[in-house]
Formats: sequence, C-alpha cells, structure tokens
Amino acid sequence: MNKPNIIISKCLNFDNCRFNWAKINDDFLLKLEKFVNFIPVCPEVAIWLSTPRLPLRLFKQKDEILLFQPATDTDLTEKMDNFSNQFLKSQKNLDWFILKNRSPSCWINDVRIYDKKVSYTFIKSWTWSFTKNINSYFLNIPKEDEWRLKNFKLREEFLTKIFCLANFREIKESKKISDLSDFQAKNKYLFMFYSQKKQNELWQLIASYNKTNLSEILNDYHIKLLELFNTETKTWRMINSLTHIFWYFKETCSALEKDFFLETIEVYREWRIPTSSVISILKTLALRDNSEYILKQTIFNPFPKELIELSDSWRLLNL
Repeated sequence: MNKPNIIISKCLNFDNCRFNWAKINDDFLLKLEKFVNFIPVCPEVAIWLSTPRLPLRLFKQKDEILLFQPATDTDLTEKMDNFSNQFLKSQKNLDWFILKNRSPSCWINDVRIYDKKVSYTFIKSWTWSFTKNINSYFLNIPKEDEWRLKNFKLREEFLTKIFCLANFREIKESKKISDLSDFQAKNKYLFMFYSQKKQNELWQLIASYNKTNLSEILNDYHIKLLELFNTETKTWRMINSLTHIFWYFKETCSALEKDFFLETIEVYREWRIPTSSVISILKTLALRDNSEYILKQTIFNPFPKELIELSDSWRLLNL
C-alpha cells in the first residue's frame, strides 16, 4: 500500500511541546507511524512561544477572531497567520490532518471563542487559528483529532480512507486511464458505503475519457473522491454493500451459513462489532469459492491488518 501523507500535531507522540511541557502518548498513532508519512508540526512553538508557556485563548473583537495570550497582553494573530500561510503553501500531496483536540491553535471544531480578552464567557464556534488557514489551502482534505480516533467505527473509516486516498495518488501519478478504471472497479463496494450515486458519477467521469482530457479527469476524480469520503456513512448503505457481496455466494452457502451472516448483520446494525468482523466472514466465503472478482475488492484489505485493534476484536465474541 502507498503510504498516506499526514500532517499531525507534534505534541501527539513526537515532542514535549504542549503548554505544560507535556506530550500526549497515543498507542494507536504510535502503531500507525510505521505505515504512514507523518509531518509533525506545532504552530505555537513555530511562532517562537516557549515550552512551557502561558495559556492562549481566542476572543472576538468586532468581526475578527484574535489569538491572544492574556498574561502577557500579546496579540499573536499575525504571527500565527504568517507561519500558517508559509508552512501550508509548502505542503503537497497531502491525504489527511490529525490535530490535537482542544488546542487553541489546532482544535478542529467547537473551539472556545471568548467575548473579550479577559472573560469567562465563551461562544462555541467552528475552526480557527492554524486550522482556519488549513481550510483556506486544503478545504477538502479531511481532518480528524486524536480523541475521535479512539472510537472504533471512526478509526476504521479513517484507516480505510487514508490508504484509499494514498493509493489514488499513485494512480494519479501513473497517468494511465486503465489504472484509474482498475482502481474504480476494485473500490466498488467500498464506495457504496458512502454513496452509490457518487460512485456512479466517478464511473461516468472515467467514461468521458477521450485521450486528450486525462489530466482533467484525474483532477476532477480526486475532487469527487474527496466529496464521496466527506459524505456521512449510513448503516443501511454499508449493510446494502456488504449484503450485495454476500449474495455472490447465495448458491454455495448452507442455510446455517446464511443464518449466521444475517445474525451478524443485525449485530453490526447496532454497531456492536466493527466492519472488519463482517468483512472477515465475506472474505472467508470468497476464498472458499475462489471468487477472483470479489477477492480483488479493496474492501477486503482496506488497510494493513496490523492496525486492527485487539481492543475491538472482542466484540465478535458477543455474537
């Protein structure tokens, strides 16, 4: 698998650069490091703030949101904007961002914005600071924080997406319509998890190839692929895709196997087991029947198996 390129907050496993001279030790991100290209950054250290440092906060002044250090009465807005613009302009071929939850510079959403410099009244708002500038340069590139990745459903989706996007980068670099068609075919059931309509739009884009518009198709495909992955998954869509695969084996499955699969789907519908548990059953059937077309589907190997968390695997026992 192609390695995903991910910008990550430096305080997540990389450096003791938090305001209190601490580092967040995250076992999952430590395991992930072997399989991705991490680009660590701490915006606050990058603008020459000390470690440890006095707290920062965001406050609203007229129509502007400012980054401020109350203890020193220092406005850091311009410094942060200058660094962010310089750093982000230099980045290319990014697949994802992993940012520190509740950081005044990196928080993805619901950041606390205060009504004045010295106040305990805050407004819950959307992204700002370093993250605001990320949206200016990489609006469609997905972003996540380390806390949400502790949820097994979100973590599986995250892993599936980053490796798919990284593999598409390789296709984009090859500049071969045959590689793009093969990529689309192998990801059919994965894309159905998100939107069958958008999956069809990707096929239609490939079908518009006329030997002169490949670069345009690849760029448009990337945009549409990000749009597809930004679509919220629905359990019924995921079950529809998995059931489509299962019906390939309806003639070779026993009544007991069918019952077991349908029982598993009902447990999955309640999110008591991860997607990988259902996929394992389907892969066993595909291997038994030597179903070449189904075995080529990336849904069976969306990310390195070493990244499956043992803490999630126990849920299968509850079947």
